[in-house]
Amino acid sequence: MNRMMKKVLSVLLINLLVFGNTSLAADKKDNKTIDEERQREIEKTLFMASASQNRVLKIGLVDCIAYALKNNSEIKIERIEPKLRDGDVKIARADFEPTFATDFTLHDNTEIASSALQGAGARSFNSQDVNLNASVFGKWVTGTEYNVEFFNQRYKSDSSFQVFNPYYATEPKITITQPLFKGFGILVNRADIIIARNNKQASAETFKDRVMDVISKAKTAYYNYIYYLENFALLKVSLERAEDLWKINKARYEKGLLSSVELLETETAVAQRQKSLLSAEASLRKAEDDLKLITNLVDDPETWNARLELIDGEPLFKEEKIDLIACLKDAFTNRPDYNSQKIDLKNRDIKIATAKNALFPTVDLVTSFGINGLGDEYQEALKNVNSNYPDWSIGFKINVPWGSAERAKFDQRNLEKAQALLSFKRLEQNIILEVRDKARAVDIQMRQVKAASLSQDKEGQNYEAQKERYAVGQVSTHDLLDYQEKLTGAQLDYAKALIDYNIALINLDRSQGLALVKNNVKLEEG
Repeated sequence: MNRMMKKVLSVLLINLLVFGNTSLAADKKDNKTIDEERQREIEKTLFMASASQNRVLKIGLVDCIAYALKNNSEIKIERIEPKLRDGDVKIARADFEPTFATDFTLHDNTEIASSALQGAGARSFNSQDVNLNASVFGKWVTGTEYNVEFFNQRYKSDSSFQVFNPYYATEPKITITQPLFKGFGILVNRADIIIARNNKQASAETFKDRVMDVISKAKTAYYNYIYYLENFALLKVSLERAEDLWKINKARYEKGLLSSVELLETETAVAQRQKSLLSAEASLRKAEDDLKLITNLVDDPETWNARLELIDGEPLFKEEKIDLIACLKDAFTNRPDYNSQKIDLKNRDIKIATAKNALFPTVDLVTSFGINGLGDEYQEALKNVNSNYPDWSIGFKINVPWGSAERAKFDQRNLEKAQALLSFKRLEQNIILEVRDKARAVDIQMRQVKAASLSQDKEGQNYEAQKERYAVGQVSTHDLLDYQEKLTGAQLDYAKALIDYNIALINLDRSQGLALVKNNVKLEEG
């Protein structure tokens, strides 16, 4: 165990002891709160302890994407949304699930006798009525409502009118209500289910869009970090060139072969390049922190202060032939925002259809059929249930609303559809312009890489030639320093062009909705 680990364990032990004593003293304090405070203190201690450690984390582009997706809070939030919308689908389906109902009633009634036939000399009579009923009712996708009922009654009275006392009555009965205008049709009745399913699909597209955004940002941060690493390395080489020249000039100056002005010019160049290197180091650290932030490495006490070492190295230049028509086809097939808008238009069509149906009057065909059974025993009443004692009915229910509310809703839905179509058309135009712009950027950056590569080669050859001329006194110190700056500038231009080209490819993939496919990322269902 090294000294640093011993120090960390010691600090943790002190914290545990302190919090242990605190929990004993605070009798009224909630244990959960104490545990949370203890956990926060432990995490803070771990972060502080790792600040003084020199750790190196070797990481590649695939690792960065995995880290970025693993603990991203925005992705976690969006991932819940499809599950919520799945709940909406289940709620909408519940409209077509059958419902079982039952009721039990015990009624005891004593009233004044209205006829002498109810009992000799009786001024009042008593009756007891017991009802036990059960039913299953619901609705089908056509809008048809059904109600299957089973009535059971026991009636007892001291009235002399009753033949059976008590008597039992039972009746199975089915009632069908079929809308003929308003409320009729599969689409109208399944509208909520279809819209809920579409909303679930739209939320999945939104989740996909968020994932692609995170992937693109992680890759961009990774390539930016590569650039600043290369920038720092090139400026360090530039400083070394100036320092080597300073050593040569100092030796010449000591031998009287060089003026103090040229030596001073070399010293000034060294100082300026040292300053540039410090600025490059600050930019490098900032780029490293940006990469840690997008990959969530800052949330881990083991990695938040580690130095990142990239295992992929400098990206290779792979020339991509861009077909704008193919890019546009991919965009209109894969872009989540475009697919979400198409889903929204489908929902608006459904809402227009339901609003149009609501303009019709309510005309319902209501039919029912039952079979009666009667007896002085319940079993006898059940046996007497047959087609000889039917109970049926048929009729209509008509309801014509007085007002214009439904017409206003229908007009609203049509206006909303027209508004959505305009937004959809604008989105299509924006996608075309965006994809064309990203494809154009790839082409331009590709040519920039080629031009920068040629410039870098030529500046390198020129610098080597000028060094030889300087050695024989044909080039001044000022000129050689200028050639060094030109070489470094050409090298930095190539590094920047190469990174910008790769970032342009990232942006093109993003504009086409191909960020998942191009990076072999598959989203789990559900």
